[in-house]
Amino acid sequence: MAEGTWYVLKTADKEVHGPTSLENLRSWAAEAKISPLDKLSNDGRQSWVRAPMVPELQMDWLIEMPDNYLYGPTNIGTIQEFLATGEIDENVRVINCVEGTESFLSETDFYQASPHHIRSAETTFAGAQWPDAKLDGSDAALRQRIAALEKTTMELQRSVDEWQHAYMSLRQQFIEVTGREPM
Repeated sequence: MAEGTWYVLKTADKEVHGPTSLENLRSWAAEAKISPLDKLSNDGRQSWVRAPMVPELQMDWLIEMPDNYLYGPTNIGTIQEFLATGEIDENVRVINCVEGTESFLSETDFYQASPHHIRSAETTFAGAQWPDAKLDGSDAALRQRIAALEKTTMELQRSVDEWQHAYMSLRQQFIEVTGREPM
């Protein structure tokens, strides 16, 4: 998977964005606009892969959220967004999926080299909209609403993950007991 025309299928609302370039995808991923559950296509929407499967997006990190939920894999830009919005702090644990290492965020090279103050609440939404969305920079209420909706979306995605895990567990138990697939 490399250059070409790309499409993004958002898991949250099933909306498709694109066509766009790989460069734009990288930018969207760095701005936390592509979640680990979103799907991407570069073959005219014939097949889709989860965003972390596209190496160019560098979604190599898992974040152990304060409630012990693992978020990711995601990239450094998203981690900075979460720092800027206060969803995490430098004391969260992060896992580098490529290297297989785990550490506190404050111990990572990228945090020490470019700490979270690079992104702030004032810049979090600058340039972070889909191309067709135009936000007036003075509309603080709208930015707050967007932040609240993004947090709610993340919480709902967490719930969906929990329900999927519970379903798979019950499904496996059913197969073990009955020896057949559920209907």
